[in-house]
Amino acid sequence: MILKGSILLFPCPISEGKTESLSIEAIQLLHKTTTFVVERAKTARHFIKSIQHPTPIAQLQILEISDNKKELEDFLQVIHHGTNIGVISEAGCPGVADPGAEVVAWAHKAGIRVIPFVGPSSILLALMASGLNGQNFAFNGYLSNKKPELINHLKALEVKVQKSGQTQIFMETPYRNGFIIETCLQTLNDQTRLSIACDINTPMEDIRQMRIVEWKKVKMGEYHKRPCIYLIG
Repeated sequence: MILKGSILLFPCPISEGKTESLSIEAIQLLHKTTTFVVERAKTARHFIKSIQHPTPIAQLQILEISDNKKELEDFLQVIHHGTNIGVISEAGCPGVADPGAEVVAWAHKAGIRVIPFVGPSSILLALMASGLNGQNFAFNGYLSNKKPELINHLKALEVKVQKSGQTQIFMETPYRNGFIIETCLQTLNDQTRLSIACDINTPMEDIRQMRIVEWKKVKMGEYHKRPCIYLIG
């Protein structure tokens, strides 16, 4: 039973329009929710419309997360009057590599119940399909966009893999895939394993895991401007 006055964490598809990746329970409850805190309002409206929300979009209350903490806290106060608030990410699961974590932290501080729903996470899907250590792993977000710092970071991640077997996960903006892959091939040991999970949950999905020495034989141009998750193991 969902209590009134809860924070509801609604995943959204990581592939455009693929609403079948969401649970029926999440969609049914989302249809009953009219107040939302979101990463990006335009994307959230598009998603809410795609799941055929019965309330007209213009009548929904939607606040985009910003640096204005007071605005967010004032908006969240409606929860004390019994209103459920849905949290929606730009893609995937709210609170995971996502500013929705701010809302969840506020809810715990205020003693508000937080309810997560099942949905796609590119990070976990990439880990599942990598064949690398799923018992011990770390997500590192975005690495440096400056080559000297990136090289040092990659070497540090490789040391963690060698010492503990901990899988190291990170991401990059699609237009910089060439830079990140090239630097990985130049920096990492030939026997280190690298997994690249590209276009996850789409018809073009391409997930491969090989040693660095094997990756050096692959044409890297095929990853240009395609969303990827990287894993070192």
